[in-house]
Amino acid sequence: MSDRRVLAALLLACSAALPAQQGIATMEARSVALRTRADSLSRQVKRMEAFSRDSGLVVDVREGSYRLRTTTTLAPVATVALRRAVQEARRVLGPEADTLGSRMRLALREQHGQIGLTVLFPGATAMRQRISSASLDGLFDGGQLTGAGLDWPLDADDLASNLMMLIERSAAFRLPAPTATWLNHRLPMRDESPEFWPDLYRALTTSPVAVVRRCVAGDRLACRNAFVLDTMPTDRVAAWYDVSDYPGIAGTAGDGMQRNGMYLAMSVDERDDCTVRGQLDACRRIIALLPVEAFRIPMPDAGRASLARIALATGGVNAIGRLRASGGSTVAQQLTAAANVPADSVIALWQARLIASRPSSPLPGPSFVLASLACIAACIAWSARGKPWV
Repeated sequence: MSDRRVLAALLLACSAALPAQQGIATMEARSVALRTRADSLSRQVKRMEAFSRDSGLVVDVREGSYRLRTTTTLAPVATVALRRAVQEARRVLGPEADTLGSRMRLALREQHGQIGLTVLFPGATAMRQRISSASLDGLFDGGQLTGAGLDWPLDADDLASNLMMLIERSAAFRLPAPTATWLNHRLPMRDESPEFWPDLYRALTTSPVAVVRRCVAGDRLACRNAFVLDTMPTDRVAAWYDVSDYPGIAGTAGDGMQRNGMYLAMSVDERDDCTVRGQLDACRRIIALLPVEAFRIPMPDAGRASLARIALATGGVNAIGRLRASGGSTVAQQLTAAANVPADSVIALWQARLIASRPSSPLPGPSFVLASLACIAACIAWSARGKPWV
């Protein structure tokens, strides 16, 4: 009897568990179906958004292998700008520019705002949309290229410059790792504006980093350190900064996250001892609390891009090919391969160009001094006659 009771109990338990297991399986199946449905709806929403965003892009502007989709209104200026950008890319990249274009897809869109229009009876207005700006973006091998916003009315030169920015980012995809990171993943190809070198000279001569100031003064080894052409120094502060730089870098080095530990460790008064009152012991404490990553390459982006442009120009048509094929492990070795001359020679060319662009002195010139002296002498002679001025 006891065995029968045990068997009956087991059968009862199994019969009770079976519906529960079926219920769990049903719930899991429903969950999978709901997730699949949600993913499908998400994809559908994205397709609808893309259609809504691109529905006005009815014009294909082409230049060689480059294709830019845009609106009827923007097409005329887009045609001029794309032609200029592609010509500049071909000047630097040669035939490779068209290979690059075949892998890019560009889009120029209108952005609309609203303006109010007064209607017949007082106090009532109607709204009408108008173009307020434009946006440029693109794809390279299916990957998104960060674009730019453009002011309205659209300027062909401004649009061409932004198109070149996207081409530069696409061209940087195949750069070797050290140089790609050093150039912030953008191959500099655009010609500088007339103000570029004088502005760069002013920025570097007033740099808060001593090694940059020594570089501008003609120290070639300082330039190698300022550009970090070889390897990062073990002690960045000692390699790049003078003691007189400490209050400045203590107040500006690093971002908010990197400075967080220092903010927690030191009070406002303690920080002011360095940044306001210039007490070096307080500055050393702040610097010691900052992570090494807070001290970035001293030479700014514009300076690094200008050195790379000179290396590519020195190396000629095949410079970019040699840069990409370089097996060098440092930026100096890769720029040497691109320029086909030693990195120190490239630095010398860069220094000469920078010094030649030094802005003229704001002090009066010799002709102004002579004219002023002549005017003073005439006034003295007139006064000596004893006659009134009027």
